[in-house]
Amino acid sequence: MLKVVSLRTEYLENPLGLDTKKPRLGWKLRCDGRNVIQIAYQVQASATESFTSLIWDSGKVETDQSQVIVYGGSELKSIERIYWRVKVWSNHAEESPFSETAFFETGLLHTSDWKAQWIEPEKEVDIDAYKSASYIRKEFTVKKGLVSARVCLTSKGLYSFYLNGVEGTDHLFTPGFTSYYKRLQVQVYDVKHLLHEGSNALGVILGDGWWRGTTGGASLKNNFGYKVALLGQLMLDYEDGSREIIGSDGSFKTSHGPLLKSDMKAGDLYDARINIEGWNQPSYDDSSWEEVTVTEDGYDNLIGSRSVPVKQKERFTPKVMRTPNGETILDFGQNIAGWVEMQAQGDAGTEIVLVHGEALDKHGNFTLQNLSDHGTLEDFQEVRYITSGHGLESYRPRFSIFGFRYVLVKNYPGEITPESFTAVAVYSDLDETGDFTCSNPLITKLVSNSKWSQKGNFMEVPTDCPTRERAGWTGDAQVFSRTASDFMNVYPFFEKWMADVAAEQFADGSVGSTVPTVIGHHSVEEWERFMEQNKNPMVAMRRPKPGTASILDGSAGWGDAAVIIPWTMYLCYGDKAIVEKQFDSAKAWVDYMATSAKNANELYQNTPAYQNYTDGERDADYIWDTKFHWGEWLETDTEFSDLMAVLSKTKGNHPDVSTAYYAYSTRLLTEMASVLGKAEEEAKYQALYEKIRRVYNQYFIKDDGSILVGRQAPNVRTLAFDLAYEDKKQIVADRLAQLVVEQDYHLNTGFLSTPFILQVLADYGHADIAFRLLEQDTCPSWLYAVSNGATTIWESWKGIKPDGELSGSLNHYSYGAVCDFLFSGIAGIRPVWEKPGYKHFILKPMVGGTLTQASATYESLYGTIASSWEKTIEAVNYRFEVPVNTTAKIMLSGHQEDLEQVSIEFPDARYEDGRIVCTVGSGEYQFTILTGRVAEQ
Repeated sequence: MLKVVSLRTEYLENPLGLDTKKPRLGWKLRCDGRNVIQIAYQVQASATESFTSLIWDSGKVETDQSQVIVYGGSELKSIERIYWRVKVWSNHAEESPFSETAFFETGLLHTSDWKAQWIEPEKEVDIDAYKSASYIRKEFTVKKGLVSARVCLTSKGLYSFYLNGVEGTDHLFTPGFTSYYKRLQVQVYDVKHLLHEGSNALGVILGDGWWRGTTGGASLKNNFGYKVALLGQLMLDYEDGSREIIGSDGSFKTSHGPLLKSDMKAGDLYDARINIEGWNQPSYDDSSWEEVTVTEDGYDNLIGSRSVPVKQKERFTPKVMRTPNGETILDFGQNIAGWVEMQAQGDAGTEIVLVHGEALDKHGNFTLQNLSDHGTLEDFQEVRYITSGHGLESYRPRFSIFGFRYVLVKNYPGEITPESFTAVAVYSDLDETGDFTCSNPLITKLVSNSKWSQKGNFMEVPTDCPTRERAGWTGDAQVFSRTASDFMNVYPFFEKWMADVAAEQFADGSVGSTVPTVIGHHSVEEWERFMEQNKNPMVAMRRPKPGTASILDGSAGWGDAAVIIPWTMYLCYGDKAIVEKQFDSAKAWVDYMATSAKNANELYQNTPAYQNYTDGERDADYIWDTKFHWGEWLETDTEFSDLMAVLSKTKGNHPDVSTAYYAYSTRLLTEMASVLGKAEEEAKYQALYEKIRRVYNQYFIKDDGSILVGRQAPNVRTLAFDLAYEDKKQIVADRLAQLVVEQDYHLNTGFLSTPFILQVLADYGHADIAFRLLEQDTCPSWLYAVSNGATTIWESWKGIKPDGELSGSLNHYSYGAVCDFLFSGIAGIRPVWEKPGYKHFILKPMVGGTLTQASATYESLYGTIASSWEKTIEAVNYRFEVPVNTTAKIMLSGHQEDLEQVSIEFPDARYEDGRIVCTVGSGEYQFTILTGRVAEQ
């Protein structure tokens, strides 16, 4: 039976608060049998769930498109709920029933819809001190006949809200992390169920958050401003058609409570002896509370929420351990980002301390050694809770989050038992889409570790680590973005973050290394204060005037996120909206690279590229050898080092890296222009790409296929970016294979090239070496960390050295990007540019190494894609699943003789380049190829 399921609006399930007037709709299909394609759809939309009065009926639209259907009803109004449903027709002459009903709801679409005012709870603040959370309240009356109630909220800082003592949402860290001066998100909540006729009370707690709390590796404070603020309005609709709006204004009252500190990195100080019980309920005596201050701030930078909310997720119970030095720690068994829920009972005034860390040192004692460069914070990742003395008490942080597996417990009253502590993972609530398992349990664990590093670092923005920096490093995100899409539906997450990348892009087109930047300040006032106090010229270079790039910004591989991530999202989800929105940003970045490349570098003035001209242009003008670059970053034979060491070693020059990315992003920009029908830009950047590629082949690739002596990374990048001319590709690949063998089948790559090394080896006839690299379990390798008890991906290949010494963050997803090879290489699930988003895809599994079995599933926008194989002595048995409304090209390693057997079921099967190839539609499929005929490729 044909059925329509999984209706989504803007990739979200029944979202509230949308600020688009033309939302995108999508659905999946379910149907037994094979080769089922949608040939038409009908969408109906109504203001009522009964659909008695339609406001839009698409009619029967003949197309197989079931994603990115743009809403075609009348222009949407603010706070309007639209119910919608779908029916489809298939190529098997089957008509589905209408789907179950979905809905979406708009937010405030116009600044004139706002009747509230920005309010500040604080009169004066100590700029350098930690601040108490602000508690804000307002009582109001609800009349008889309430039919709808919505609250719209945003803040400078973080907010939690209550109605009549009940927390209003399970969404956390609202309003989220954006480039606040340009994009401040507003959330909308349905709160009718929390209200009653008569007197009601709204309560809000404001914390520092990213606005003014500690951020980044340098532990900056007051990044955006000095004071927290609230903007909100409650809209009450009655059955007589009237609407009452209760907006934040001077009638709101404020005070402080028990939450005396709530810093993102430095954690909490909570004094439960401070009693304001009932503060968020009606009839509370607030006569001692102060009036808030109304400000003149406006609404121009307000936007609706663009991604999924942050929520509490998995929960863990600890083992209680006594360390050799006599301390008590909790081991939760999994490195996470989140917090600990604690229960305790003790005398009033007992101060319990929880310190969160990732590791034990080589002696088995709790340590923060690997995170020692977290700035000057003495209270890093700490919670201090002071008991009230009134029986059993419970506490968990509200506006703080920590990266940890272990928790050091100090001064706990009574016996420490596992039942008194629960660790909770906290991250953006993205739908999990992919998984991979195989016969090697270490590889299966590697997948789990990579997924956990994604969970630990995908909270509002893609961070590098959830501990010392928590920054949206653009390079880390771009290398992992493809793997991220294997594990989770990250389209809305990246669509939101990429808008911030564009918003913070500098006037010259360069892109920050972190977005929103935590390298420098956003607040001009705070920057000026910092500059008055700072006496170090090097630090001044790293923290320029807000809105201008620092010496650390504009790096190749990092700034290229402006191009690579939108293109990757288009490939994996088939929605060109992100390409349209980000095209100008991507173009500005490529133009910045072109301008930078034309600038001369005196270090290279005597090299041939500066002496040679082609068609009247200096060859060196197409080599990017200026500006600072992070380079390959943390290659296996380099130690985790500070910035000064990097600068002194290379002066920031990595022409092989920067020129390769210059070429690659230029080519992808050409593809983006083609998708968008921008013929002039397509021709312009195609010509530029050909010039860069010619120069790269001439000056970087040596006759023996090497690029840099002893380095694997440049060869990997050259092949992955398709930079080598056809007659050079194999020699570059062969030299790469030789370099791996010379390292005794170990890596010496870093962040930028590691994701690609296995695939390029396999693509050029060295699959055996690729599998040996993958299954290597001695340092440096992916499985070394797994073999040594890692539960996440380490920042450094030597995160825990063989002698037990620690180095760097232990929750850094970059090297986990190898997992895309497991999906697209070993399981062979690959999207294609021609029909992106897995509308059509390739199934090209790879059998090799010691593996006897491998299996992957991926929940695409169309449904479940599955690919598995099992190798026996006699044969390899393949199983595939293709979703309804898609097609797949299956490519199996085998011999001409196998074609006869396959052709019985698939008459169009053919033999190409050592593989049996056939195209299939939806359904489940099985193939058997005799083992002796399967080649490793």
